Amino acid sequence: MKVITILISILFILQVANSQEKELDSIRKLVDTYTKRDSTRVHLLNQLTKYYTLRDISKSEVLLQEAIEISKEINYVQGLGNSFTNYSIFYTQSGNYDKALIYALKAKKIQDHIDDISGLLLTNNCIARIYIHLKKSKRAIEIQLENLDLLKNESLSPRKAGIHFYLANAYGEIGDFKEAEFHYKEARKIAKHTNFKSGIYIANSSLGILANRKGNFNEAINYLQPALKFYETNKQQANVAHTNLELAKPYANLGDVNKAISLTNRAIHIYKEQNNLKSLQAAFLNQSNFYKQNKDFLNSGMFLEKHYKIKDSLFSQENQVIIEEMQVKYETEKIKKDKELAEQKAIIANNQKKQNTQYFVIAVIGLGFLFLLSLFYFERTKMKRKAAFLLLELEETQKRVELEKQSRNSELKSLKAQMNPHFMFNSLNSIQDLILQQNTDASYDYIVLFAELVRNTLDYSKKDFIDIEKELKFLEVYLQLEKLRFSNDFNYSIKYTNTDGLSVPSLIVQPFIENALLHGLLPKIGAKKLEINFIFNDHLICTITDNGIGRVQSKQQKKADNHESFALKAIKQRLEILKEQYDKDVGYTVHDLYDNKIATGTKIEIRMPFQKKY
Repeated sequence: MKVITILISILFILQVANSQEKELDSIRKLVDTYTKRDSTRVHLLNQLTKYYTLRDISKSEVLLQEAIEISKEINYVQGLGNSFTNYSIFYTQSGNYDKALIYALKAKKIQDHIDDISGLLLTNNCIARIYIHLKKSKRAIEIQLENLDLLKNESLSPRKAGIHFYLANAYGEIGDFKEAEFHYKEARKIAKHTNFKSGIYIANSSLGILANRKGNFNEAINYLQPALKFYETNKQQANVAHTNLELAKPYANLGDVNKAISLTNRAIHIYKEQNNLKSLQAAFLNQSNFYKQNKDFLNSGMFLEKHYKIKDSLFSQENQVIIEEMQVKYETEKIKKDKELAEQKAIIANNQKKQNTQYFVIAVIGLGFLFLLSLFYFERTKMKRKAAFLLLELEETQKRVELEKQSRNSELKSLKAQMNPHFMFNSLNSIQDLILQQNTDASYDYIVLFAELVRNTLDYSKKDFIDIEKELKFLEVYLQLEKLRFSNDFNYSIKYTNTDGLSVPSLIVQPFIENALLHGLLPKIGAKKLEINFIFNDHLICTITDNGIGRVQSKQQKKADNHESFALKAIKQRLEILKEQYDKDVGYTVHDLYDNKIATGTKIEIRMPFQKKY
């Protein structure tokens, strides 16, 4: 009877109360007073975390841990699935997308098993949201379209609005603003129909963010200002911080930088209170850019330093988790190996005991068997010696193979190390040129980009393979640096197809791009264009096409300057080593481009080894 009373109270709180604050207070009181460890308490704990998600997310984790413990104790499968989903939401809000995905997949497995459609829809929403943060928006769209199909016969409801909302987010990430705007407005229409006020303002703030991305800054302010007022009134601190951060952007673009700085400071204050390091990192970077726009380079540098400090801290935390997991794995494997070794020793000891008994029996039986026993022992000893000799020979062979492999790896690392100083020397020359020209803004931009490039170069040069997303980002920063050296007539593009989940050899494409810029495009007069395209279809191929002066004229200039491309020579050696090491079609081909026998540029096709994560 008490359980029924509690459930009726919950429904009354959720449906009849006049404000969200009254609902929050009522749920909090119920959690404090109803202490029985049953399904009702699990439901109450999960309800309370939903309110804290929009207000103070730091309070959610303890509640969710208790909900999971109780669900396991009483074998409440549906409650465990719901708790995993809410834990996924908690980690998503905190910016820890890897753990968020782990808990979402745990929830999905449970809900698939018990055919919990409502829970599955919410979990799919969480997974789609995580994929958006992980830059895999196409997969997020597929999941949400599947959800929308499941609800096609259902009347208008908040959860249907949620699917439209997350679909809009995914379309926005891939740059399809038309579809994104359509689904945001569909979500808002449903929220108005169901009188879901939070949904209305969330849709409006999302339309404001979309207007920002399209460059419609006045429209963005008109959407975001009322949404911010609603979030502040309802104490939805997470949304208040995010909206302040987004509202700062149109003000900065419209010239009111001081307003942008003030709004960003409010967001920073909330993120610090909630210990949301991922969002705080982004806020520090925005604030650095705003101070830079205001010509306050001292504060700009200070916030940029804070941004990198948090970035390094998060990187260290991720590494520490990996180290701890590896330590646990090592200890587990060590215990297993020790156990196997002890069992083997016991078997050997038992066999030795039996063998000694047999020798004793044979000795007692008579001297007649002594000769045969001696002969048997002699042959057995001979076989052991032969086996020991073969084992020694095998070990020597393995050592030689290992030394050859280490020699190859050492040679490969040496070639990488040779390329880095050559590239950095060119970049520092460019910085020197800008400083001598007294171009303060450009030199500052160049130094910031160069710092990021050096950081990544030092990091990636230690690794044999890196994620292709990191390689693409590295090339983007490098080309931005190089573009500062050219006039406005230089443009480039980076395209990629079917490259999700790939890892590529680190720092292998950049020397080819550098060669195309220095010897193909830099001497050219007029519009300069560089196209980079990564294509994966059973093989990974990168093509680099420029409209430069061509190899014939370039060789003439090199001969006149007595110049030879050091980095290109080094990378050619590295490709030969990779080909031998991975036994694949690795190398590069250069094609001269002509139009009516007139050189129109050069195309380089690089065939690289790769690794797949999934």
